[in-house]
Amino acid sequence: MEPHLTTAQYLILAAGALLGSTVSGVTGVGGGMVFLPFLVFTVGAKYAVPYLTMLLLVANVSRAYFARRGIDWTVWKHFLIGAVPGAVFGALVYTVMPAVWITKALGVYLLAYVILSFTKTTWPKTATLKSIGWIGIPAGFVSAVVGGSGPVVVPWLLRYGLVKEAFIGTEAVGASSIHVVKLLVWGGARMIRAHDVLLLLPLSILMIAGSYFGTALVTRMPVRLFRSILIFSLAVIGLRFLLY
Repeated sequence: MEPHLTTAQYLILAAGALLGSTVSGVTGVGGGMVFLPFLVFTVGAKYAVPYLTMLLLVANVSRAYFARRGIDWTVWKHFLIGAVPGAVFGALVYTVMPAVWITKALGVYLLAYVILSFTKTTWPKTATLKSIGWIGIPAGFVSAVVGGSGPVVVPWLLRYGLVKEAFIGTEAVGASSIHVVKLLVWGGARMIRAHDVLLLLPLSILMIAGSYFGTALVTRMPVRLFRSILIFSLAVIGLRFLLY
């Protein structure tokens, strides 16, 4: 049964959409994890990830456009080599595979990265186009199961040398591509329909507005502050996954 929202529930979703897309506009990741609890509360767990995917597609496309001058298209092409099959596989098993252990594992992954960032240990030690292609596989799969792939690929994009607009734009266009693949799979399985698109269309405007605000902030932000906010965001997301 498809969800039918009250006015109060829709206002809650609107607030979550604006907040989540603004966070993503600043840090490049985390917006989906900020917004996901709003969706679970209002539409239930079954529809939360597909609905989140539709809205994140709008947010990521708009964020990629606002940061288009920094996009590294070579990195994007290599990322897709692994991300597309990973997303297809993840979308196919989404309805039958419990997500709880995957989210907990991802929480450990993120917190490990945060802890290592405060030491002299560099991880990953290197990031090449080939390794970014390989990391696309788990990124696509995790995106289909928990809604977003940013946290998986962030360490490789940063280690490769992408910062600020280059990081924001490249991560956004990669995430957009994964979302399109997932929606095609779920559309074919009739998990999402025209009714769902119409229901979420007004929220898309807020996602675009939040992406614009966040991207405008990051262009005025020192690199050191940018990295600090990103590490803090990853720590919060990691804890949320562990407590999922």
